[in-house]
Amino acid sequence: MMAGWKRHGLLALSLLLAGCGAGKEGGPDEILDDPDGGARDDAGNLLDGGGAGFDVIESNPEAGGDTACASTSAAAIKPPVDIIIAIDQSGSMSDDIANVKTNINKLSDYLKATGLDYRVVMIARVGTTSSTDVCVPPPLGGPTADCSNTSKPLRNSLPPAFRTSNNSIGSTNALSIILSTYDNPTVGIGWKDAVRPDAFKALVPITDDNSALAAASFDTQLITKGAGMFGTATARKYGAYPIMGASTYPSETKCGSTMVNNGPTYIQLVKLAGGQWFPLCAKDFGPLFLDIAKSIANRVACELTIPPPPAGEKLDPTKVNVTYTSAGGMTSTILRDDKPCEMGSNGWQYNADKTKILLCGDACKKVQSETGGKVNVAFGCGTQFK
Repeated sequence: MMAGWKRHGLLALSLLLAGCGAGKEGGPDEILDDPDGGARDDAGNLLDGGGAGFDVIESNPEAGGDTACASTSAAAIKPPVDIIIAIDQSGSMSDDIANVKTNINKLSDYLKATGLDYRVVMIARVGTTSSTDVCVPPPLGGPTADCSNTSKPLRNSLPPAFRTSNNSIGSTNALSIILSTYDNPTVGIGWKDAVRPDAFKALVPITDDNSALAAASFDTQLITKGAGMFGTATARKYGAYPIMGASTYPSETKCGSTMVNNGPTYIQLVKLAGGQWFPLCAKDFGPLFLDIAKSIANRVACELTIPPPPAGEKLDPTKVNVTYTSAGGMTSTILRDDKPCEMGSNGWQYNADKTKILLCGDACKKVQSETGGKVNVAFGCGTQFK
């Protein structure tokens, strides 16, 4: 990992590592404090399990006289995100490049608000002498406006972590340049040390034209880079979020007469790897960058890594329960549903090796719709199924 990079913006997804303990004594109408932030009565019933769409636990299946769980906590994070932006710097793009420079900090502002641990790589000819040069302003671009080609073609600013790859991109070679610059040994061009193996990669080509390299060929070459850095053909760790000549997603028609092309190759890449395209015709890129940030955040919102339990604790995957606490403090319980997400699952489930919690259906939508909410995972009491 390159010196100078800094992790920041961890989303506090509280994971409660618990063992079923002795219940607190009380009369039949006594309410017990729930460690997940809600309240339970002396039968273990969750009293304030509000929430939209997903099921709420009504009782503890392993009560047996022990209705409360004494808890300790550990922090988990959403998967980190690395964003790779590649800008077409042909003559027809000068107005669009100005739009990028004016608004790109809105992308990082929203990502910061979500609590995601993110980095940004910008592939473009860096400078200030031409209308198609790119000089990203602070805070994303760093504390100074020194963006000349010769003095600082490679810069880091903290926070957030930002990297430039000083390489000019033409009308139809953005995808080829993404591939060739990744492991280029030239200082100021290669960016492989700026991305992380565990991060989701969001590719953001910005162009009014198409790609000469086919989407399938790009995908095949990309997933061979970095020993799994971009995933595999069956489990990709990247998605495509181009700003291009097509109309608002999912329309594939050109968004305006000034567009050279509607970008059919980028359309195919979105369909292949997942993501969404955005219209270059927009007069203000601010809302576009916000929408891109939201789309990226939503992509990773429903996949939560389970950290190792504290010393002395052992994870029993049959004794895990999940709750969601909204930004307003309302706690709801999500039931386990092992039906595949794409088949209508509406709850949580494990990934194949039981290292991650996956949210599906309304449970996922709820987490995606809010910033500042927390997912709590209680270990120690029998799992509640739908």
